[in-house]
Amino acid sequence: MDLLECPLCLFLMCEPLTMSCGHTFCRRCVGGFLPSKCPTCKERLKPKESKSMRNNVLLIGLVEKCCPEETKMKCHILEKLKAKEFTDALRVASDAADLAPDDQSLKMFRAEANVGLKCFSEALRDLDYLGCLRPNWTEGFFRKGNVLLEMGQQTEALIQFHRCLKLQSDFVPAKSQIKKILEADGILVPDDVSCIMQVLSEYLTESCPIGNLSSTQGPTRLDPIKPAQEGQGRKEPNHVKNDTGTECCLSLCQAVSFLPAAEEDEEMMMRREDGCGQGGQCRQKTLDVLTVSDFECPLCIRLFFEPVTTPCGHTFCKNCIERSLDHNLRCPLCKQPLQEYFKNRKYNTTALLQEIMDTLFPSQLAERKQVHEAEMAELSNLTKDIPIFVCTVAYPGVPCPLHVFEPRYRLMMRRCMETGTKRFGMCSYEHGKGFSDYGCILEILGHELLPDGRSYVETVGGNRFRVLKRSQRDGYHTADIEYLEDHKLEGSEFELLQRLHDSVYQQAQDWYQRLGSRIRDQINRQYGAMPDMEENIQASANGPAWCWWLLSVLQLDPAYQTTVLSLTSLKDRLGHLRLVLEYFSQS
Repeated sequence: MDLLECPLCLFLMCEPLTMSCGHTFCRRCVGGFLPSKCPTCKERLKPKESKSMRNNVLLIGLVEKCCPEETKMKCHILEKLKAKEFTDALRVASDAADLAPDDQSLKMFRAEANVGLKCFSEALRDLDYLGCLRPNWTEGFFRKGNVLLEMGQQTEALIQFHRCLKLQSDFVPAKSQIKKILEADGILVPDDVSCIMQVLSEYLTESCPIGNLSSTQGPTRLDPIKPAQEGQGRKEPNHVKNDTGTECCLSLCQAVSFLPAAEEDEEMMMRREDGCGQGGQCRQKTLDVLTVSDFECPLCIRLFFEPVTTPCGHTFCKNCIERSLDHNLRCPLCKQPLQEYFKNRKYNTTALLQEIMDTLFPSQLAERKQVHEAEMAELSNLTKDIPIFVCTVAYPGVPCPLHVFEPRYRLMMRRCMETGTKRFGMCSYEHGKGFSDYGCILEILGHELLPDGRSYVETVGGNRFRVLKRSQRDGYHTADIEYLEDHKLEGSEFELLQRLHDSVYQQAQDWYQRLGSRIRDQINRQYGAMPDMEENIQASANGPAWCWWLLSVLQLDPAYQTTVLSLTSLKDRLGHLRLVLEYFSQS
Protein backbone atom coordinates (compact mmCIF):
# COMPACT_ATOMS: atom_id res chain seq x y z
CA MET A 1 0.00 0.00 0.00
CA ASP A 2 1.15 3.51 -0.78
CA LEU A 3 2.44 5.34 2.32
CA LEU A 4 0.01 8.19 1.77
CA GLU A 5 -3.05 5.96 1.44
CA CYS A 6 -5.68 5.59 4.17
CA PRO A 7 -5.66 1.99 5.52
CA LEU A 8 -9.48 1.92 5.45
CA CYS A 9 -10.54 3.41 2.10
CA LEU A 10 -7.17 2.74 0.36
CA PHE A 11 -7.25 6.18 -1.29
CA LEU A 12 -4.97 9.19 -0.88
CA MET A 13 -5.21 10.43 2.71
CA CYS A 14 -7.78 13.21 2.96
CA GLU A 15 -8.15 15.20 6.19
CA PRO A 16 -5.85 12.76 8.08
CA LEU A 17 -6.87 12.09 11.68
CA THR A 18 -4.43 10.33 14.03
CA MET A 19 -6.17 8.16 16.62
CA SER A 20 -4.93 7.55 20.17
CA CYS A 21 -3.35 4.24 19.08
CA GLY A 22 -1.02 6.17 16.73
CA HIS A 23 -2.55 5.07 13.40
CA THR A 24 -3.99 7.55 10.94
CA PHE A 25 -7.14 7.44 8.79
CA CYS A 26 -9.21 9.84 6.71
CA ARG A 27 -11.63 11.82 8.86
CA ARG A 28 -14.45 10.68 6.56
CA CYS A 29 -13.52 7.03 7.21
CA VAL A 30 -13.32 7.58 10.97
CA GLY A 31 -16.75 9.19 10.96
CA GLY A 32 -18.53 6.47 9.00
CA PHE A 33 -16.46 3.32 8.54
CA LEU A 34 -14.14 3.01 11.54
CA PRO A 35 -14.10 -0.54 12.99
CA SER A 36 -14.36 -1.14 16.72
CA LYS A 37 -10.67 -2.11 16.75
CA CYS A 38 -7.77 -0.61 14.84
CA PRO A 39 -7.14 -2.86 11.79
CA THR A 40 -3.38 -2.53 12.35
CA CYS A 41 -2.77 -2.82 16.10
CA LYS A 42 -6.18 -4.18 17.22
CA GLU A 43 -6.48 -1.57 19.97
CA ARG A 44 -10.09 -0.66 20.74
CA LEU A 45 -11.09 2.63 19.11
CA LYS A 46 -13.70 5.15 20.19
CA PRO A 47 -15.16 6.99 17.17
CA LYS A 48 -16.99 9.47 19.43
CA GLU A 49 -13.66 10.77 20.73
CA SER A 50 -12.63 11.66 17.19
CA LYS A 51 -15.30 14.37 17.01
CA SER A 52 -13.29 16.56 19.37
CA MET A 53 -9.96 15.71 17.70
CA ARG A 54 -8.44 17.85 14.99
CA ASN A 55 -6.78 16.79 11.76
CA ASN A 56 -3.07 15.99 11.79
CA VAL A 57 -1.52 19.32 10.77
CA LEU A 58 1.85 17.87 9.77
CA LEU A 59 0.38 15.11 7.59
CA ILE A 60 -1.94 17.58 5.86
CA GLY A 61 1.12 19.60 4.91
CA LEU A 62 3.00 16.54 3.69
CA VAL A 63 0.11 15.32 1.51
CA GLU A 64 -0.39 18.79 0.05
CA LYS A 65 3.32 19.10 -0.69
CA CYS A 66 3.45 15.69 -2.40
CA CYS A 67 0.17 15.96 -4.32
CA PRO A 68 -0.80 19.66 -4.45
CA GLU A 69 -3.21 19.60 -7.40
CA GLU A 70 -4.82 16.31 -6.44
CA THR A 71 -5.33 17.43 -2.85
CA LYS A 72 -6.77 20.80 -3.82
CA MET A 73 -9.24 19.27 -6.27
CA LYS A 74 -10.41 16.53 -3.89
CA CYS A 75 -10.86 18.98 -1.04
CA HIS A 76 -13.06 21.04 -3.38
CA ILE A 77 -15.19 17.98 -4.19
CA LEU A 78 -15.49 17.05 -0.50
CA GLU A 79 -16.66 20.56 0.34
CA LYS A 80 -19.39 20.26 -2.29
CA LEU A 81 -20.45 16.85 -0.93
CA LYS A 82 -20.53 18.10 2.66
CA ALA A 83 -22.67 21.05 1.55
CA LYS A 84 -24.95 18.58 -0.34
CA GLU A 85 -24.27 20.40 -3.60
CA PHE A 86 -24.35 17.08 -5.43
CA THR A 87 -24.79 18.49 -8.95
CA ASP A 88 -21.65 20.61 -8.68
CA ALA A 89 -19.77 17.76 -7.00
CA LEU A 90 -20.75 15.39 -9.82
CA ARG A 91 -19.64 17.85 -12.48
CA VAL A 92 -16.24 18.45 -10.86
CA ALA A 93 -15.64 14.76 -10.14
CA SER A 94 -16.64 13.71 -13.68
CA ASP A 95 -14.40 16.31 -15.31
CA ALA A 96 -11.49 15.31 -13.09
CA ALA A 97 -12.07 11.60 -13.75
CA ASP A 98 -11.93 12.23 -17.51
CA LEU A 99 -8.60 14.01 -17.09
CA ALA A 100 -7.19 11.39 -14.68
CA PRO A 101 -8.81 8.04 -15.51
CA ASP A 102 -6.37 6.11 -13.28
CA ASP A 103 -7.39 8.02 -10.16
CA GLN A 104 -9.87 5.63 -8.58
CA SER A 105 -10.91 7.93 -5.73
CA LEU A 106 -12.57 10.26 -8.24
CA LYS A 107 -14.92 7.45 -9.23
CA MET A 108 -15.82 6.99 -5.58
CA PHE A 109 -16.63 10.70 -5.22
CA ARG A 110 -18.64 10.55 -8.44
CA ALA A 111 -20.59 7.58 -7.09
CA GLU A 112 -21.24 9.48 -3.85
CA ALA A 113 -22.56 12.45 -5.81
CA ASN A 114 -24.80 10.20 -7.90
CA VAL A 115 -26.22 8.63 -4.76
CA GLY A 116 -27.03 12.11 -3.49
CA LEU A 117 -28.85 12.79 -6.79
CA LYS A 118 -30.70 9.41 -6.60
CA CYS A 119 -28.93 8.22 -9.77
CA PHE A 120 -28.33 4.78 -8.30
CA SER A 121 -27.57 2.95 -11.56
CA GLU A 122 -24.75 5.38 -12.37
CA ALA A 123 -23.39 5.12 -8.83
CA LEU A 124 -23.49 1.33 -9.02
CA ARG A 125 -21.49 1.35 -12.28
CA ASP A 126 -18.58 3.15 -10.60
CA LEU A 127 -18.78 1.02 -7.47
CA ASP A 128 -18.80 -2.17 -9.56
CA TYR A 129 -15.69 -1.00 -11.40
CA LEU A 130 -13.89 -0.15 -8.14
CA GLY A 131 -14.98 -3.43 -6.57
CA CYS A 132 -13.32 -5.36 -9.37
CA LEU A 133 -10.05 -3.50 -8.87
CA ARG A 134 -10.20 -3.57 -5.06
CA PRO A 135 -11.49 -6.99 -3.92
CA ASN A 136 -10.64 -6.26 -0.27
CA TRP A 137 -12.24 -2.82 -0.10
CA THR A 138 -14.73 -3.26 2.75
CA GLU A 139 -16.14 0.25 2.48
CA GLY A 140 -16.81 -0.27 -1.24
CA PHE A 141 -18.98 -3.33 -0.62
CA PHE A 142 -20.86 -1.43 2.07
CA ARG A 143 -21.49 1.50 -0.26
CA LYS A 144 -22.63 -0.90 -2.97
CA GLY A 145 -24.99 -2.61 -0.53
CA ASN A 146 -26.58 0.69 0.43
CA VAL A 147 -27.13 1.57 -3.24
CA LEU A 148 -28.72 -1.81 -3.93
CA LEU A 149 -30.95 -1.33 -0.91
CA GLU A 150 -32.09 2.04 -2.29
CA MET A 151 -32.83 0.28 -5.59
CA GLY A 152 -35.07 -2.21 -3.81
CA GLN A 153 -32.70 -5.18 -4.22
CA GLN A 154 -32.70 -6.27 -0.58
CA THR A 155 -31.24 -9.75 -1.03
CA GLU A 156 -28.34 -8.54 -3.16
CA ALA A 157 -27.71 -5.75 -0.65
CA LEU A 158 -27.44 -8.36 2.10
CA ILE A 159 -24.81 -10.19 0.06
CA GLN A 160 -22.67 -7.06 -0.03
CA PHE A 161 -23.05 -6.52 3.73
CA HIS A 162 -22.18 -10.19 4.22
CA ARG A 163 -18.96 -9.59 2.27
CA CYS A 164 -18.10 -6.69 4.55
CA LEU A 165 -18.25 -8.93 7.61
CA LYS A 166 -16.27 -11.65 5.82
CA LEU A 167 -13.49 -9.13 5.18
CA GLN A 168 -13.78 -7.30 8.49
CA SER A 169 -15.77 -9.00 11.23
CA ASP A 170 -16.07 -5.87 13.37
CA PHE A 171 -17.38 -3.61 10.57
CA VAL A 172 -20.21 -2.07 12.59
CA PRO A 173 -22.11 -0.26 9.76
CA ALA A 174 -22.65 -3.51 7.82
CA LYS A 175 -23.62 -5.34 10.99
CA SER A 176 -26.21 -2.66 11.78
CA GLN A 177 -27.70 -2.78 8.27
CA ILE A 178 -28.01 -6.58 8.35
CA LYS A 179 -29.79 -6.49 11.72
CA LYS A 180 -32.09 -3.71 10.52
CA ILE A 181 -33.13 -5.62 7.37
CA LEU A 182 -33.59 -9.02 9.01
CA GLU A 183 -35.41 -7.68 12.06
CA ALA A 184 -37.78 -5.82 9.72
CA ASP A 185 -38.66 -9.29 8.33
CA GLY A 186 -39.34 -10.54 11.85
CA ILE A 187 -36.04 -12.41 12.29
CA LEU A 188 -34.38 -12.00 15.69
CA VAL A 189 -30.67 -11.29 15.19
CA PRO A 190 -28.10 -11.61 18.05
CA ASP A 191 -25.20 -9.20 18.48
CA ASP A 192 -22.45 -11.81 17.99
CA VAL A 193 -20.92 -11.57 14.50
CA SER A 194 -20.65 -15.34 14.00
CA CYS A 195 -24.33 -15.73 14.89
CA ILE A 196 -25.26 -12.92 12.50
CA MET A 197 -23.33 -14.65 9.71
CA GLN A 198 -25.11 -17.94 10.40
CA VAL A 199 -28.59 -16.36 10.48
CA LEU A 200 -27.82 -14.43 7.29
CA SER A 201 -26.59 -17.56 5.49
CA GLU A 202 -29.78 -19.41 6.42
CA TYR A 203 -31.88 -16.46 5.29
CA LEU A 204 -30.12 -16.23 1.90
CA THR A 205 -30.37 -20.01 1.44
CA GLU A 206 -34.13 -19.86 1.91
CA SER A 207 -34.34 -16.94 -0.53
CA CYS A 208 -32.31 -18.91 -3.09
CA PRO A 209 -32.81 -22.71 -2.91
CA ILE A 210 -29.67 -24.77 -3.56
CA GLY A 211 -31.70 -27.25 -5.59
CA ASN A 212 -31.69 -24.87 -8.56
CA LEU A 213 -27.90 -25.12 -8.80
CA SER A 214 -27.69 -28.45 -10.60
CA SER A 215 -28.69 -27.18 -14.02
CA THR A 216 -27.08 -23.77 -13.69
CA GLN A 217 -24.64 -22.53 -16.28
CA GLY A 218 -24.62 -18.95 -15.02
CA PRO A 219 -21.74 -16.65 -14.16
CA THR A 220 -19.15 -17.65 -11.58
CA ARG A 221 -18.09 -14.18 -10.37
CA LEU A 222 -18.86 -13.15 -6.82
CA ASP A 223 -20.64 -9.98 -7.88
CA PRO A 224 -24.36 -10.65 -8.39
CA ILE A 225 -24.50 -7.83 -10.95
CA LYS A 226 -21.92 -7.60 -13.73
CA PRO A 227 -20.16 -4.33 -14.50
CA ALA A 228 -21.89 -2.54 -17.35
CA GLN A 229 -20.21 -2.73 -20.76
CA GLU A 230 -19.27 0.39 -22.66
CA GLY A 231 -22.29 1.98 -24.29
CA GLN A 232 -24.80 -0.06 -22.26
CA GLY A 233 -26.82 1.15 -19.33
CA ARG A 234 -27.54 -0.92 -16.24
CA LYS A 235 -30.91 -2.59 -15.95
CA GLU A 236 -33.30 -0.87 -13.64
CA PRO A 237 -34.69 -2.69 -10.58
CA ASN A 238 -37.88 -3.88 -12.34
CA HIS A 239 -35.79 -5.59 -15.06
CA VAL A 240 -33.46 -7.47 -12.69
CA LYS A 241 -33.98 -11.25 -12.67
CA ASN A 242 -36.08 -12.70 -9.89
CA ASP A 243 -34.22 -13.87 -6.77
CA THR A 244 -35.31 -17.46 -7.47
CA GLY A 245 -33.78 -17.35 -10.95
CA THR A 246 -30.89 -19.57 -11.86
CA GLU A 247 -28.29 -16.84 -12.44
CA CYS A 248 -29.12 -15.04 -9.20
CA CYS A 249 -29.14 -18.33 -7.28
CA LEU A 250 -25.58 -19.25 -8.20
CA SER A 251 -24.11 -15.85 -7.40
CA LEU A 252 -25.92 -15.67 -4.08
CA CYS A 253 -24.69 -19.06 -2.96
CA GLN A 254 -21.14 -18.26 -3.98
CA ALA A 255 -21.30 -15.02 -2.02
CA VAL A 256 -22.15 -16.85 1.20
CA SER A 257 -19.39 -19.43 0.56
CA PHE A 258 -21.52 -22.45 -0.48
CA LEU A 259 -19.43 -22.78 -3.66
CA PRO A 260 -15.85 -21.66 -4.38
CA ALA A 261 -15.61 -18.65 -6.62
CA ALA A 262 -13.92 -19.15 -9.96
CA GLU A 263 -10.61 -17.48 -10.63
CA GLU A 264 -10.76 -14.06 -12.20
CA ASP A 265 -10.07 -13.77 -15.87
CA GLU A 266 -6.74 -12.48 -17.12
CA GLU A 267 -8.19 -9.21 -18.39
CA MET A 268 -9.57 -8.28 -14.95
CA MET A 269 -6.22 -9.06 -13.32
CA MET A 270 -4.45 -6.77 -15.75
CA ARG A 271 -6.96 -4.01 -15.10
CA ARG A 272 -6.42 -4.31 -11.37
CA GLU A 273 -2.63 -4.23 -11.67
CA ASP A 274 -2.75 -1.24 -13.99
CA GLY A 275 -5.23 0.62 -11.83
CA CYS A 276 -3.43 0.05 -8.55
CA GLY A 277 0.18 -0.05 -9.69
CA GLN A 278 0.48 3.11 -11.76
CA GLY A 279 -0.97 5.42 -9.15
CA GLY A 280 1.17 3.91 -6.38
CA GLN A 281 4.37 4.24 -8.39
CA CYS A 282 3.51 7.78 -9.41
CA ARG A 283 2.69 8.81 -5.88
CA GLN A 284 5.79 7.11 -4.48
CA LYS A 285 7.90 9.35 -6.70
CA THR A 286 6.20 12.42 -5.27
CA LEU A 287 7.63 11.58 -1.82
CA ASP A 288 11.00 12.69 -3.16
CA VAL A 289 9.94 16.32 -2.67
CA LEU A 290 10.01 15.81 1.12
CA THR A 291 13.12 16.86 3.06
CA VAL A 292 14.42 16.29 6.57
CA SER A 293 13.27 19.78 7.55
CA ASP A 294 9.66 18.67 6.98
CA PHE A 295 10.08 16.28 9.93
CA GLU A 296 11.60 18.55 12.56
CA CYS A 297 10.07 18.78 16.03
CA PRO A 298 8.91 22.37 16.68
CA LEU A 299 10.23 22.18 20.25
CA CYS A 300 13.74 20.71 19.94
CA ILE A 301 14.21 21.64 16.22
CA ARG A 302 15.64 18.20 15.53
CA LEU A 303 14.42 15.24 13.50
CA PHE A 304 11.47 13.63 15.25
CA PHE A 305 12.33 10.87 17.70
CA GLU A 306 9.23 8.83 18.57
CA PRO A 307 6.80 11.42 17.09
CA VAL A 308 3.44 11.64 18.85
CA THR A 309 0.38 13.62 17.76
CA THR A 310 -1.83 15.45 20.24
CA PRO A 311 -5.65 15.62 19.94
CA CYS A 312 -5.26 19.16 18.59
CA GLY A 313 -3.37 17.74 15.60
CA HIS A 314 0.19 18.90 16.35
CA THR A 315 3.18 16.57 16.41
CA PHE A 316 6.21 16.56 18.72
CA CYS A 317 8.90 14.19 19.94
CA LYS A 318 7.51 12.12 22.80
CA ASN A 319 10.11 13.43 25.26
CA CYS A 320 9.49 17.02 24.16
CA ILE A 321 5.72 17.00 24.68
CA GLU A 322 6.06 15.19 28.02
CA ARG A 323 8.46 17.84 29.23
CA SER A 324 6.22 20.63 27.96
CA LEU A 325 3.18 19.18 29.75
CA ASP A 326 5.15 19.12 33.01
CA HIS A 327 4.95 22.91 32.97
CA ASN A 328 1.70 23.69 31.13
CA LEU A 329 -1.22 21.42 30.20
CA ARG A 330 -1.77 23.16 26.86
CA CYS A 331 -0.42 22.57 23.38
CA PRO A 332 2.82 24.56 22.93
CA LEU A 333 1.64 25.71 19.48
CA CYS A 334 -2.12 26.33 19.55
CA LYS A 335 -2.65 26.49 23.35
CA GLN A 336 -5.47 23.94 23.14
CA PRO A 337 -6.15 22.38 26.60
CA LEU A 338 -4.64 18.90 26.87
CA GLN A 339 -5.74 17.86 30.37
CA GLU A 340 -7.51 14.70 29.21
CA TYR A 341 -4.63 13.76 26.91
CA PHE A 342 -2.20 14.21 29.79
CA LYS A 343 -4.43 12.26 32.15
CA ASN A 344 -4.64 9.23 29.80
CA ARG A 345 -0.91 9.41 28.90
CA LYS A 346 -1.36 7.50 25.64
CA TYR A 347 1.73 8.88 23.95
CA ASN A 348 1.74 6.35 21.10
CA THR A 349 4.10 6.94 18.19
CA THR A 350 2.40 8.26 15.03
CA ALA A 351 3.00 5.19 12.90
CA LEU A 352 2.63 6.82 9.48
CA LEU A 353 5.21 9.54 10.19
CA GLN A 354 7.62 6.97 11.58
CA GLU A 355 7.16 4.80 8.49
CA ILE A 356 7.77 7.71 6.11
CA MET A 357 10.95 8.68 7.97
CA ASP A 358 12.15 5.06 7.98
CA THR A 359 11.63 4.95 4.22
CA LEU A 360 13.05 8.33 3.19
CA PHE A 361 15.68 9.16 5.81
CA PRO A 362 17.10 5.93 7.31
CA SER A 363 20.61 7.31 7.83
CA GLN A 364 19.43 10.57 9.45
CA LEU A 365 17.05 8.61 11.66
CA ALA A 366 19.84 6.24 12.72
CA GLU A 367 22.01 9.25 13.60
CA ARG A 368 19.16 10.79 15.60
CA LYS A 369 18.73 7.52 17.46
CA GLN A 370 22.45 7.45 18.30
CA VAL A 371 22.21 10.96 19.74
CA HIS A 372 19.26 9.90 21.89
CA GLU A 373 21.06 6.78 23.10
CA ALA A 374 24.15 8.84 23.95
CA GLU A 375 21.98 11.21 26.00
CA MET A 376 20.41 8.24 27.80
CA ALA A 377 23.85 6.74 28.47
CA GLU A 378 25.00 10.03 29.97
CA LEU A 379 21.94 10.11 32.19
CA SER A 380 22.57 6.49 33.22
CA ASN A 381 25.97 7.24 34.78
CA LEU A 382 25.67 6.80 38.54
CA THR A 383 28.83 8.71 39.48
CA LYS A 384 28.82 11.62 37.02
CA ASP A 385 25.98 14.15 36.91
CA ILE A 386 23.59 11.98 38.91
CA PRO A 387 20.24 13.71 39.56
CA ILE A 388 19.82 15.12 43.08
CA PHE A 389 16.44 15.42 44.77
CA VAL A 390 16.79 18.16 47.38
CA CYS A 391 14.41 17.33 50.20
CA THR A 392 15.52 15.61 53.39
CA VAL A 393 18.04 13.07 54.67
CA ALA A 394 17.55 9.48 53.54
CA TYR A 395 19.27 6.42 55.00
CA PRO A 396 20.49 3.08 53.59
CA GLY A 397 17.82 0.37 53.63
CA VAL A 398 15.09 2.68 54.96
CA PRO A 399 11.89 3.26 52.90
CA CYS A 400 11.41 6.83 51.71
CA PRO A 401 8.04 7.53 50.01
CA LEU A 402 7.90 10.76 48.00
CA HIS A 403 5.21 12.93 46.44
CA VAL A 404 6.64 14.64 43.36
CA PHE A 405 4.85 17.66 41.95
CA GLU A 406 7.46 20.20 40.75
CA PRO A 407 7.95 20.10 36.93
CA ARG A 408 11.74 19.78 37.23
CA TYR A 409 11.47 16.74 39.47
CA ARG A 410 8.75 15.19 37.33
CA LEU A 411 11.22 15.35 34.44
CA MET A 412 13.96 13.94 36.64
CA MET A 413 11.83 10.96 37.77
CA ARG A 414 10.76 10.22 34.20
CA ARG A 415 14.37 10.15 33.06
CA CYS A 416 15.32 7.83 35.91
CA MET A 417 12.63 5.44 34.71
CA GLU A 418 13.47 5.78 30.99
CA THR A 419 17.18 5.13 31.45
CA GLY A 420 16.43 2.03 33.50
CA THR A 421 18.69 3.04 36.41
CA LYS A 422 15.70 3.88 38.63
CA ARG A 423 18.12 5.65 40.96
CA PHE A 424 18.81 9.21 42.05
CA GLY A 425 20.50 10.99 44.94
CA MET A 426 18.74 12.54 47.94
CA CYS A 427 20.30 15.40 49.92
CA SER A 428 18.96 17.86 52.45
CA TYR A 429 18.93 21.58 51.70
CA GLU A 430 21.93 23.61 52.84
CA HIS A 431 22.04 27.39 52.62
CA GLY A 432 24.69 28.77 50.29
CA LYS A 433 25.34 25.44 48.59
CA GLY A 434 21.89 24.41 47.44
CA PHE A 435 22.26 20.99 49.02
CA SER A 436 24.52 19.29 51.54
CA ASP A 437 27.84 17.61 50.85
CA TYR A 438 26.55 14.13 51.80
CA GLY A 439 23.51 12.17 50.71
CA CYS A 440 22.06 8.77 49.97
CA ILE A 441 21.16 7.04 46.71
CA LEU A 442 17.47 6.15 46.47
CA GLU A 443 16.21 3.24 44.36
CA ILE A 444 12.73 3.55 42.84
CA LEU A 445 10.54 0.55 43.72
CA GLY A 446 7.26 1.96 42.41
CA HIS A 447 6.24 4.99 40.35
CA GLU A 448 2.52 5.83 40.29
CA LEU A 449 1.43 8.68 38.03
CA LEU A 450 -1.57 10.63 39.32
CA PRO A 451 -4.15 12.30 37.01
CA ASP A 452 -3.17 15.84 38.05
CA GLY A 453 0.48 15.35 37.07
CA ARG A 454 1.84 14.55 40.51
CA SER A 455 3.41 11.17 41.13
CA TYR A 456 3.78 8.95 44.14
CA VAL A 457 7.26 7.42 44.19
CA GLU A 458 8.09 4.52 46.44
CA THR A 459 11.84 4.40 47.14
CA VAL A 460 14.34 2.78 49.48
CA GLY A 461 17.75 4.02 50.54
CA GLY A 462 20.91 2.56 49.02
CA ASN A 463 24.57 3.60 49.24
CA ARG A 464 25.82 6.80 50.86
CA PHE A 465 27.87 9.29 48.89
CA ARG A 466 29.93 12.47 49.12
CA VAL A 467 29.44 15.30 46.63
CA LEU A 468 32.52 16.18 44.59
CA LYS A 469 31.06 18.66 42.12
CA ARG A 470 27.70 20.43 41.77
CA SER A 471 25.88 21.28 38.53
CA GLN A 472 22.41 21.52 37.02
CA ARG A 473 20.52 19.89 34.16
CA ASP A 474 17.23 21.24 32.81
CA GLY A 475 16.33 22.91 36.10
CA TYR A 476 17.20 20.20 38.63
CA HIS A 477 20.46 19.68 40.54
CA THR A 478 23.08 17.10 39.57
CA ALA A 479 26.39 16.11 41.12
CA ASP A 480 29.56 14.13 40.60
CA ILE A 481 29.89 11.85 43.60
CA GLU A 482 32.02 9.21 45.31
CA TYR A 483 30.49 6.42 47.39
CA LEU A 484 31.21 5.98 51.11
CA GLU A 485 32.10 2.73 52.86
CA ASP A 486 32.70 1.99 56.52
CA HIS A 487 36.31 1.27 57.54
CA LYS A 488 36.81 -2.35 58.53
CA LEU A 489 38.46 -3.19 61.89
CA GLU A 490 40.30 -6.35 62.86
CA GLY A 491 41.68 -8.09 65.94
CA SER A 492 41.25 -6.43 69.29
CA GLU A 493 39.76 -3.28 67.73
CA PHE A 494 36.99 -5.38 66.20
CA GLU A 495 36.30 -7.08 69.54
CA LEU A 496 35.89 -3.69 71.23
CA LEU A 497 33.63 -2.57 68.37
CA GLN A 498 31.48 -5.71 68.76
CA ARG A 499 30.99 -5.11 72.49
CA LEU A 500 30.11 -1.46 71.87
CA HIS A 501 27.66 -2.50 69.17
CA ASP A 502 25.91 -5.07 71.38
CA SER A 503 25.64 -2.56 74.22
CA VAL A 504 24.13 0.20 72.09
CA TYR A 505 21.76 -2.24 70.39
CA GLN A 506 20.43 -3.37 73.80
CA GLN A 507 20.10 0.26 74.84
CA ALA A 508 18.07 0.95 71.67
CA GLN A 509 15.82 -2.06 72.31
CA ASP A 510 15.15 -0.93 75.88
CA TRP A 511 14.22 2.55 74.69
CA TYR A 512 11.94 1.11 71.97
CA GLN A 513 10.13 -1.19 74.40
CA ARG A 514 9.48 1.69 76.83
CA LEU A 515 7.53 3.50 74.13
CA GLY A 516 3.75 3.25 74.32
CA SER A 517 2.07 0.63 72.12
CA ARG A 518 0.31 3.32 70.06
CA ILE A 519 3.63 5.01 69.18
CA ARG A 520 5.26 1.67 68.37
CA ASP A 521 2.40 0.82 66.03
CA GLN A 522 2.84 4.14 64.24
CA ILE A 523 6.58 3.53 63.88
CA ASN A 524 6.01 0.00 62.59
CA ARG A 525 3.53 1.21 59.96
CA GLN A 526 5.89 3.89 58.68
CA TYR A 527 9.35 2.36 59.10
CA GLY A 528 8.71 -1.29 59.85
CA ALA A 529 9.76 -3.20 62.98
CA MET A 530 13.20 -2.71 64.49
CA PRO A 531 15.72 -4.89 62.55
CA ASP A 532 17.36 -7.81 64.33
CA MET A 533 20.99 -7.70 65.34
CA GLU A 534 23.26 -8.95 62.54
CA GLU A 535 25.83 -11.70 62.95
CA ASN A 536 28.54 -9.83 61.03
CA ILE A 537 28.31 -6.13 61.80
CA GLN A 538 30.89 -5.28 59.11
CA ALA A 539 29.32 -7.29 56.27
CA SER A 540 27.68 -4.25 54.69
CA ALA A 541 29.50 -1.16 53.43
CA ASN A 542 26.92 0.89 55.35
CA GLY A 543 27.10 -1.03 58.64
CA PRO A 544 24.18 -2.59 60.57
CA ALA A 545 20.70 -1.78 59.25
CA TRP A 546 19.20 -1.14 62.70
CA CYS A 547 21.40 1.97 63.13
CA TRP A 548 19.81 3.67 60.11
CA TRP A 549 16.33 2.54 61.15
CA LEU A 550 16.86 4.13 64.57
CA LEU A 551 18.12 7.40 63.07
CA SER A 552 15.00 7.58 60.88
CA VAL A 553 12.69 6.98 63.84
CA LEU A 554 14.38 9.55 66.11
CA GLN A 555 13.67 12.46 63.70
CA LEU A 556 16.81 14.48 64.51
CA ASP A 557 17.91 17.82 63.12
CA PRO A 558 18.82 17.49 59.39
CA ALA A 559 22.30 18.93 59.93
CA TYR A 560 22.99 16.37 62.66
CA GLN A 561 21.50 13.57 60.54
CA THR A 562 23.83 14.53 57.67
CA THR A 563 26.79 14.47 60.02
CA VAL A 564 26.02 10.92 61.15
CA LEU A 565 25.37 9.89 57.54
CA SER A 566 28.84 11.09 56.52
CA LEU A 567 30.68 8.99 59.11
CA THR A 568 32.67 6.07 57.74
CA SER A 569 33.49 4.77 61.21
CA LEU A 570 30.89 2.45 62.76
CA LYS A 571 32.48 3.12 66.16
CA ASP A 572 31.87 6.87 65.85
CA ARG A 573 28.29 6.29 64.59
CA LEU A 574 27.53 4.04 67.57
CA GLY A 575 28.97 6.69 69.89
CA HIS A 576 26.53 9.28 68.50
CA LEU A 577 23.62 6.87 68.84
CA ARG A 578 24.51 6.16 72.50
CA LEU A 579 24.48 9.87 73.33
CA VAL A 580 21.16 10.40 71.53
CA LEU A 581 19.52 7.43 73.24
CA GLU A 582 20.68 8.67 76.66
CA TYR A 583 19.21 12.09 75.91
CA PHE A 584 15.86 10.64 74.80
CA SER A 585 15.74 8.23 77.76
CA GLN A 586 16.21 11.09 80.23
CA SER A 587 13.62 13.32 78.53
